[in-house]
Amino acid sequence: MKAVLKSAALFAACALAVGSLSSCNQDTSWTYRTSDGAYEVTSGMYIGLSINAYNEAMSQDGIDTSTSLYSQQIDSQDALDWVVNRTDTLAKKYLAVESKFDEYGLSFSEDEQSYIDSYIDYYWSYVSSSYEEQGCAETSYRKLLTNSFKESQLFFDIYGEDGERAVSVDDLRAIFDEQYAHVNVFQVDASDENGEALTGNELEIKQKEVDRILEDLENGTDFETVKAEYTATSNDEDTSSDAETSEEASEATSEESSEEVSEETSEAASEESSEEVSEETSETASEETSEEATEETSTEEEDSDTSFYITSDDTTYPEDVVTALFDAQAGEYGSYYDEDGTFYIWSRLENDDEGFESYRDTILQNEKWEEFTQYEQDWVNGMTFETNDASLKKHSPKHLE
Repeated sequence: MKAVLKSAALFAACALAVGSLSSCNQDTSWTYRTSDGAYEVTSGMYIGLSINAYNEAMSQDGIDTSTSLYSQQIDSQDALDWVVNRTDTLAKKYLAVESKFDEYGLSFSEDEQSYIDSYIDYYWSYVSSSYEEQGCAETSYRKLLTNSFKESQLFFDIYGEDGERAVSVDDLRAIFDEQYAHVNVFQVDASDENGEALTGNELEIKQKEVDRILEDLENGTDFETVKAEYTATSNDEDTSSDAETSEEASEATSEESSEEVSEETSEAASEESSEEVSEETSETASEETSEEATEETSTEEEDSDTSFYITSDDTTYPEDVVTALFDAQAGEYGSYYDEDGTFYIWSRLENDDEGFESYRDTILQNEKWEEFTQYEQDWVNGMTFETNDASLKKHSPKHLE
């Protein structure tokens, strides 16, 4: 009789500890599985997904990051419930991606896998302590990030060339030409040493400098050449300014060092005769080396290309500069003065195939990623999952705070 009571008491204790959905010996090493058991989200992976969901929650509009997240609401929902639901979504999407990646017969090449490993190693070195502290080990973290790469490969397999939902090259090129501009820009500083915009005569002098640059372009000088010449001149002026400052400092010590110099002069004089011989011997070689260096520099200048692409919503440059560049035709150029004390000299170039190939994948993602996420949700909706409620309770995101 005592043995029966003891067993009953033990059962009751277990029920109180984990609730009616689990037992004392419940395996809590996993949280979600596909119905066939082929794919699963381990407890460590679930914690990692919870951390991701928590971070997403902290970035939502209206959230006060200086106080407890779980004391707040997101879209009229308690933040903890939001994180739990978001983690649930991420876990099921993970399983759907794993399943579809194999179903589509996809894999990573050795180079791709090497890149993925290096990528994960890099980020793990930064987040390892915070993830491990919560219970997400490197193995779990690695699986989650690898899944993101699988998701990306699925996207390009489906929407890329010859994919089941392929977007034509012509359509992508049309978007590229509409949203991207091949340009070149450099700045002429029109501010004083305190960063304040020049005014009056000083500003007029800068304006004339800009006018001369535009005149060179009008006369047919290549934009790259004009840009390089201005940059070199500007650097020389900076160097000259630094030299003047250095000269003032050196004058203060020149008197102190003059006596040491006079003592060394006699010693140096005795060495001059031998140095003259070596100088004459090396002069021819140095001239040849100089000529070769000049030729190399000339070739580098010819091959140099400092042009780049900007998008129509670019914020690197003033809005008026971006507008002027997108309104311009290839070969046109101009200038714009920003009241902060900067002249922008710009040129519009022809959009080329190299530029298109550089941004092709980005354009495709921008155009089709939202559609793809709905496609993923369709995968999830068509699958059945097992959940380990005891494990979900044990590793609830509430422990993140």
